Amino acid sequence: MHSFKVVLVVVVTLLQCLLNILPTASAATTYRDFQRLSDQTGGRQSSVYHIYRDTSDFLWLATDTDGVLRYDGYDYLPWANTLLPDGERVSYSFLTVTDDETLWAATWGRGLVSWNAQTEVLTEFLSGAEGHVLRDDRVQTLYPDGQQRLWIGTLSGLNYARKSGSDGQWQLYGLDAQHPLSQQRIWDVTERGDEIWVATSQGLFQLSGDLQNWQRFWINPNNIGNNRVNEIRTVAVFENEIWVGTDTGVYVLDESSQAFEAVTFPTSSSRLSNVRSNVLIAHPDAAKAEKIWSGGANGLYQIDRVQRQFVKLSEDWNLLPDVDVRTIAFDSNASMWLGTRDQGIFRAHPSRQLFHPTLPAQQFADKGDVVGRAVPAVHYDRTGGLWLATTDAIFYQAPQQHDWQRLAFPFRQSVLPVEAMLDDSAGNLWVATSNGLFRTNVSAPTELEPFDYIHQQLGIEDVAVNALYESADNKLLLGLWGLGVASYDLVTQEVAWSFNGLQGLRGNQVYDIVAVEDVGEFIVTRYSGIYQRATEHEQWRPYQLPSAVQQPSDGFTCATEGMQRSLWLCSREGAWRIDLGQGDVQRIGIEQGLLSEHVVGIHATETHAWLLTGLGVSRYDKQSAELLNLGKGEGLPAEVMLRQAATMNGNGQMTLGTVKGAVSFDAAGFNMQPPPPKVALSRLWVNGEDKTTSAGFEQHRLELDRRHRSLSIQYSVMDFHEAQRNRGRYRLLGVTDEWSEWSSSRDIAFATLPAGDYVLEVQGRSSFGVLSAAPLTINISVAKAWWQTVWAWLAFIVLFGGLAFIALKLRFRALESANQKLDQEVRARTKELEAVNAQLRSLSETDFLTGLLNRRGFMRRFPKVQAQMQRSQQQMCLVLMDVDYFKAFNDDYGHDVGDEVLRGLSRLIADSLMKGDLAARWGGEEFIVLLPSTNESQGYQRCEQLRRAIEAARIDVDGTSFKLTATFGLVAAAAENASLTQWVKAADEALYQGKASGRNKVVSAATTS
Repeated sequence: MHSFKVVLVVVVTLLQCLLNILPTASAATTYRDFQRLSDQTGGRQSSVYHIYRDTSDFLWLATDTDGVLRYDGYDYLPWANTLLPDGERVSYSFLTVTDDETLWAATWGRGLVSWNAQTEVLTEFLSGAEGHVLRDDRVQTLYPDGQQRLWIGTLSGLNYARKSGSDGQWQLYGLDAQHPLSQQRIWDVTERGDEIWVATSQGLFQLSGDLQNWQRFWINPNNIGNNRVNEIRTVAVFENEIWVGTDTGVYVLDESSQAFEAVTFPTSSSRLSNVRSNVLIAHPDAAKAEKIWSGGANGLYQIDRVQRQFVKLSEDWNLLPDVDVRTIAFDSNASMWLGTRDQGIFRAHPSRQLFHPTLPAQQFADKGDVVGRAVPAVHYDRTGGLWLATTDAIFYQAPQQHDWQRLAFPFRQSVLPVEAMLDDSAGNLWVATSNGLFRTNVSAPTELEPFDYIHQQLGIEDVAVNALYESADNKLLLGLWGLGVASYDLVTQEVAWSFNGLQGLRGNQVYDIVAVEDVGEFIVTRYSGIYQRATEHEQWRPYQLPSAVQQPSDGFTCATEGMQRSLWLCSREGAWRIDLGQGDVQRIGIEQGLLSEHVVGIHATETHAWLLTGLGVSRYDKQSAELLNLGKGEGLPAEVMLRQAATMNGNGQMTLGTVKGAVSFDAAGFNMQPPPPKVALSRLWVNGEDKTTSAGFEQHRLELDRRHRSLSIQYSVMDFHEAQRNRGRYRLLGVTDEWSEWSSSRDIAFATLPAGDYVLEVQGRSSFGVLSAAPLTINISVAKAWWQTVWAWLAFIVLFGGLAFIALKLRFRALESANQKLDQEVRARTKELEAVNAQLRSLSETDFLTGLLNRRGFMRRFPKVQAQMQRSQQQMCLVLMDVDYFKAFNDDYGHDVGDEVLRGLSRLIADSLMKGDLAARWGGEEFIVLLPSTNESQGYQRCEQLRRAIEAARIDVDGTSFKLTATFGLVAAAAENASLTQWVKAADEALYQGKASGRNKVVSAATTS
């Protein structure tokens, strides 16, 4: 027993040693990828000695070669000429702004400069100048304390400035000439309560608040003298403790013993002498305040404040080891900014790796880039197993397992997009693809089995299966491309049509089949709208959308069941939540904070809805109605999400499919709360002249002369995470109470505002979708002209009375002339109205994407051409054209690329038209052409020419060429009184034969008959 205790003690001791040797990795992973921004600040070798964040969240940079710069997330604005108008190049060492909107700039050789943004008064404080007692013109540091004093540390001693009681001007004061703080270099100043702490070239000083008492603390009291052993370069207060940085390391003051305790490495290391600390700062997040950052000559170190030990960062103890860090600042999003000597600025965003790759690359190394491959469908089954679909295989991870199983499709296709996956109550996993239906066993998956039994029973070909759903009576519903919905009884294996309302309109499909509890089931289709049935035994009927929901031009592209009897719909124009019980409607789009209104999928939970868009993922909070946008900065491999590629298990783990692989994250535990951004005035121009420095820092009021011609304002949403995706809107009170549309443009311009008082309000929204806490407010006053004064109006009244009598005599004479002019104006306005109506009619009959006629425009013109051909007793030819494999093309390259290809194809069609021909986009990738005075042979030749032109064409999109083919179906006959529907039906049958016989050909109705 005794030996066992000894062994146990040894083991515990060894584990404790290991824990001391290996600090926690999570503490060291906050900041990684530092980006150098020196080129943007001017010279490549610029030194940035201080970065100051003001109350508006601007970052002010004190540099040696580029003067003073102010950064708003977009641009660097020079301020040196405002501070020192003589144009002399000056090295700036420190910046701060006091509560009275005074900017203070410490220089190295030109003393101290102050500039008040409200009064625009510039003051220089110099050594030896009359009325000033600045210890040295080389100013090292500045610190505004809690007693409204500004402390000024110079190369030769300490000063402070304070406002005088009489005139409110800042006055400069100094300590007694014999005071030790008046005889040495002042590196840094801070405060704790009413104590002032000063870091100097010869130790650390503690000053009482009334400046009557002081005490000095030495790093090495045994080596006092003309050396740098006791030089302290920075001082900071963390949790009431005094920390200092020196040439030899970082120390904490033990006030009971009046000695310094060195911060050490967890292992015995000789590197302590190399840790030169110029600056110490804690993380702005209170939850992370136990970690301190130290910047110095050999980069950036992190310190555990509680353990008083350095933390190992990645493979080494420091980041940027070849960089001399002089200042550290955090912006509103906790991004870290480093000012360095001779290397400009470095910036790193905090690591927010919320999303992590789902598939392990190492397990499938022989299968190529599995992790980065598009995953169009994801699914958690009832047991918690996860299924991922790619173009050639299904990947399966059993519950509580780490390894994955790969199930390849039984035959290889160049493109095999998976539309949906579903596990049923019988234990089968069903996989819907463009090449039919497959299944496997959930509990013991071995292979993907083609399942064509349903197609055989219905007597149809192996058409694509687009949607899957199991009803409450254990029937599997399948959306069949171009046909409708089939029903397969999982118990009796009976097959029947549940809904076949899609037949006759090629390209139509079922996007989703969903059930809403206590309401019924819904089918969302591509062209035919939404259908509903209350129970499994009723017929499907068209669903009437609430009046508040505007039908998108391209229809709805997905549907999801929401909680509390609600239905979610998505489209290219945003998402809608319909409360089927109360009838309430919520729309989510750009106005609510989405970066992109192209919503391709929705996954709804009890408290949130996750929206998949063309620019990442957005979380919608149902209670607060607020959005949070997530993208590459949070770990998404790509921002282009795939339709309905989202799934969640019972533990709140969510998996998403993107064009560059699947990612997973803890949706239930997700608690990211970016702060509301501020909105600030960045630039101001009046009559084209830059007046930015006249606008003030916080209280913005503009006084404009009545003769001003233009007013231009540039604002900034002060969120630097992805500034190019910030948005704003504005309104000018006094003109309108209505807000403008949300826009990424930051420029606002007004031309010649009338005399009066206005208030410009600007709201901002960050790239995360978070609304600014308060709008930017700018008070604008435009002076009145002399003739708008009271005395001028009295003179006008008297003059008007005298002229009124004369005017009455002339009135009747002018009445006849006025009536004539009125008649002319009425005729002119009537013509203008007719022109506008014609333009509106043209727009309503034009397809917005291709510029061709839309279905409505074609249907209105067809009878006119038909009647003309009847009168002339000539034949005409109707052609239906469909782009081959275009659905798979969209799945591979995305709808945005598909749209560009359709535009290029439409130009080829338009170029082939002759006078009198009609061409229109009939729907999706299908086009219709009417050729008057054309028989079957002529029509075939013209279609064959166009088919060859399409086949030979290369359509360029963003530097990539795409090749497509098309299939044509035509019918030519005398222009008899057959309806357009009959003509289209005949051409569609010919088109169907062309598709069935291999595509990329022209088929005439005469051939098919």
